[in-house]
Amino acid sequence: MNQIAKVLPKAFLGHLKALEQSYLSVDDPIRQSGFSGGRERWRAERSVILDAVNADGEFIDIGCANGYLLECLAEWAHEKRIHLNLFGLDQSKKLVELARKRFATHTDNFWIGNAWNWTPPQRFRYVYTLQDCVPDDFFREYITRLLKHYVSKDGRLIIGSYGSNSGKKPACDLARLLQENGFEIAGRSSVGSLPITTIVWIDAHPC
Repeated sequence: MNQIAKVLPKAFLGHLKALEQSYLSVDDPIRQSGFSGGRERWRAERSVILDAVNADGEFIDIGCANGYLLECLAEWAHEKRIHLNLFGLDQSKKLVELARKRFATHTDNFWIGNAWNWTPPQRFRYVYTLQDCVPDDFFREYITRLLKHYVSKDGRLIIGSYGSNSGKKPACDLARLLQENGFEIAGRSSVGSLPITTIVWIDAHPC
């Protein structure tokens, strides 16, 4: 059986729907992005994603929500003299509508879908996803799918995990998780003593 053909569990899809409703219940763009720690911590705990970005290129955020993270990453990358061509994917139609309003001149760069079973019309130099975009037992197949269908031949898959300061919950040990699943790590970065944010990346290898 083709593992990618598996259907995401109803309970997990319900969790995603609850996240959508939570994000849409507020107007603040940071909280609409699932973060409640304020602007200073937002930058400290999200700009670490750019540790994996070392040159210009196409950047897609899987689970882009309202697009605010992408907007910030582009601004922070510009400070490093790196230009990112931004793309986003989210299964929530309403959140994608917000992202398209944010990027009114690039609305075609934002799509509605779930990366587990949606194939993009192009590949990207940088593909960013969170570890919990799929259930744990779907993780290996998910990473394999992104490397096969999303990442360009000279590209990089960036995987992130966020912990909780209030709950004293550290981010996932992504390097260990990926290595246990047979993936070769190209680099890693983290923020905080827990750590609160962990970023790991895998480089594509041209055939």
